[in-house]
Parts: sequence; structure tokens; C-alpha cells
Amino acid sequence: MYDLSKMVKAVRESGYDDADAQAKVCQDIVLKAISESDFSRSVTIKGGVVMRSLTKNIRRATQDMDIDFIRYSMSDPSIENFVEKMNCIEGIYIKRIGKIEELRQQDYYGKRVFVEITDHYGNIVESKIDLGVHKHLEVGQEEYCFDIAFSEEGASLLINSKEQMFVEKLRSLLKFGSFSTRYKDIYDMYYQCDKLNNEKLRTCFESYIFSDPGMRENDISDVVRRVKAVFSDRRYRQRVDSSDKRWLDDDIGAVFTKILEFLEKNAESEY
Repeated sequence: MYDLSKMVKAVRESGYDDADAQAKVCQDIVLKAISESDFSRSVTIKGGVVMRSLTKNIRRATQDMDIDFIRYSMSDPSIENFVEKMNCIEGIYIKRIGKIEELRQQDYYGKRVFVEITDHYGNIVESKIDLGVHKHLEVGQEEYCFDIAFSEEGASLLINSKEQMFVEKLRSLLKFGSFSTRYKDIYDMYYQCDKLNNEKLRTCFESYIFSDPGMRENDISDVVRRVKAVFSDRRYRQRVDSSDKRWLDDDIGAVFTKILEFLEKNAESEY
């Protein structure tokens, strides 16, 4: 029988602070529950949960959980059904608490649901899940097995590809320039840019940037010019360098240079 308090303690002893440890336990339970539910192929996992798992870096831990539905409604009743279907782990009960909130951020629209997870002993942990819709169906999702603290089998689910994550972060940077506050994205891009598949990257550039009438960039050369201008902003550079969202210690000059050189290399290939 699962004991949430012992699970949180075990994660905390592995190096997480208390808040991140509770969030990690919640995330593991939600991931495992989805993988065993009817929604295992109707959602894709994205954001910090994926990045933390890929990097194995505790500093990339997040208390947020981002999920996109695939061909599934974002109506409140549909979200209620999604939460209810996660009740498939013996000894664990998951329910929605509070109101379902609408989210409107810099470059994102979705909904937020708060969930309460209770075990057989009455221990409770809470989490929030940000929900969106995977609109670009031409961009394939990848199957990935998350390491789950309480299950040797892990949780096999769909996730955003590295290429999609990179281009979505780049898209936000292009759109908001030096006004962007998503500083963690810069370190994510730095980590990802030498781990990408060119063919998949081409598809993502076309889908998320070049074919989007709301974007000004029509080719990779436009992208390079825009990123150069942003990275040349001294105050933006200082904000990225000193951000409490920084999870890598590499020199900020090296971070910016690696991202730019990667984009320039693709420009030379007439991406």
C-alpha cells in the first residue's frame, strides 16, 4: 500500500527540497495514473517535468505540470472526466479541488486544474496541472518512459520531442524579444541544441514559426538576425545571467554563443 509521507521523505532524501519533493511525488503519481488510464495516448507531457527527466538534474525540478490533450476537448466537463479517469491506482485517490482556471500568459492559452491526492492512510499532497491542446498534429510526439519513484516499470507516455520543445521556446523568444521573462528557456535551449534531429527540426520550424502568420520570421536567416539582436541587449543578458531560474552554471557568453552558432549553422544549410 502506498504511503505518500514516506514517498515524499524518500524524494527529499535524494536531494529535493520539501516543496519540490511533494511536487515530484504528485507528478509521479499523475504520470503513472495517466499511463494506466484510457488517456495514455490522448495526452502528451511537456515542459519542466520532461526536461527534469531528460536532464536528470534536480535543479531543473519544477512544481508545475504541463499536459496537452490530443484530439480531446478542453471543456470543464471533459477535464473533470480526465481527472476522474486517473483513479486507477489501488490505494490512491485523486480529485479536483477548487475551480478550473483559465490561463492567459505571454504566448499560451489553457486551463489550470488543482488536484488533491490522498492515500489509504489519509496523507494528502496537492498539485496543479496546466492543460492545453496539441494543435500541430503534423508534429509527431515521442514515446518516453518516465522513471517513477514507486514503480520499477515506470510510466510510458507521449512527450513533446526535443525538437518541438526547442522551437517552441525559440518561438516565444522571437515573439517577445528582450521583454521575454522565460529565462529558464534559454538554458533549456542551450542544453538541447546539440541533441536535435535536423529533419524533425525542419518540420517544427515550418509549423511553429515560418507558417505562422503571427510571426515575422520567414526563414532561418530571419531567426538568426532576431536572436542576435535580443542577445545583444545588455540588460536582457544580465537578467538571464542572474535569474533564479538558472539551472546550469555555464558562462552566459558561452550559453548565448552556442545557441547562436547552432542557428547560424542551420542558416548556412539553407534550412
